[in-house]
Amino acid sequence: MPTLRNIEPDRDAAAVLTAFEAADNDLLRQASVIDSAETARKYLETMAGLGWAIDASGTLIGIVAAASRSAQHKSAWMSYWLEPEARGRGIAARALSTASDALFADGFHRLELGARINNPASIKTAERAGYVHEGVNREELEYDGVRFDTVRMARLATDPAPTIAPLQISR
Repeated sequence: MPTLRNIEPDRDAAAVLTAFEAADNDLLRQASVIDSAETARKYLETMAGLGWAIDASGTLIGIVAAASRSAQHKSAWMSYWLEPEARGRGIAARALSTASDALFADGFHRLELGARINNPASIKTAERAGYVHEGVNREELEYDGVRFDTVRMARLATDPAPTIAPLQISR
């Protein structure tokens, strides 16, 4: 069963490199270019203070993170990704829900995220993790000269908890 654990750049670099080498465009857009163990390690060093590794049998298969944290507003911007082979099993939704619950327990009140409208799997992941649609940001992103609308979603500490099983967090 997958768990959440601390990101360990030296331990996890090879798994991140493998995930990004096998990646589709949805995953490739989650980070700057990762094409070596060194760029994977640098990416993980950045992410280490922001989130958790999604771990399956001792190997990183994805990341869930809370960036743009505001102590004043008790808010953060959430992101998540899974290697392509781990998708479609509800792992990302459970990881996002578990991370959100941990952040609420640490005093956060509002967690936000965005997903491209043409990425229904990511939208469904957020919905299963208790995130609510708040609107559409028109033509917010541009990839390869094409503009994409995004769905803005959020979960508040006061929202009903989702009914999916949490993952264990190992420290």
